[in-house]
Amino acid sequence: MTVAPQDSARPPSALRSYLPPVLFVLVAGIVGPIFLVMGLVAEGPETGWLLPTGLAVTALDLVIGLLIGRGRHRAQVKMHHLRRVGRPATAQVLSFEQTGVRVNDQPMLVLKMRIHGEDLAPFEVQAREVVPEIRIPLLHAGQLPVLVDPETHEWEIDWDAARPVAPPAAADPRTPAERLAELDDLLRRDLVSREEYDATRARILDEI
Repeated sequence: MTVAPQDSARPPSALRSYLPPVLFVLVAGIVGPIFLVMGLVAEGPETGWLLPTGLAVTALDLVIGLLIGRGRHRAQVKMHHLRRVGRPATAQVLSFEQTGVRVNDQPMLVLKMRIHGEDLAPFEVQAREVVPEIRIPLLHAGQLPVLVDPETHEWEIDWDAARPVAPPAAADPRTPAERLAELDDLLRRDLVSREEYDATRARILDEI
């Protein structure tokens, strides 16, 4: 069955994709803008290094933020395209391994999956994907919903359609406050959907 096109759905906004990571990186690397401002207002030979250092650090922050934003925007455009023309399918998780790389403090995994669906010839894929730790239990379940372009076999995991699963509370050494704080951070960085956030937050609160 083909997903019905959503004519009212708007393409992802580039501004909304780029602005949050740029602002986050600038705030996290606030030393660059501080040096920049101090270099503009301070006088004296002993402060001459502030302006070039501030410019260099701020420029580096902007580049990092723009790269993160570009990756985010590409992923959102891809999902928007698949939601319009893709077909729902199922991915059988054959294996997944840690790479030791973390992006935005979330692990990058190597996923090997077999994708199959109605009127779709099964095919296997292997890809590196950043998977928030809160979603890793979904991989242990063995199957994930995906959207597939039947012509190009371009695919994307449909996390919004996946059933939220949280690790058992007894196996999590973090306090409820720490888990709630991490959950808030994941939502702020758009790494979990509002539905996942609400369900997981309610589960944590029920355990208190």
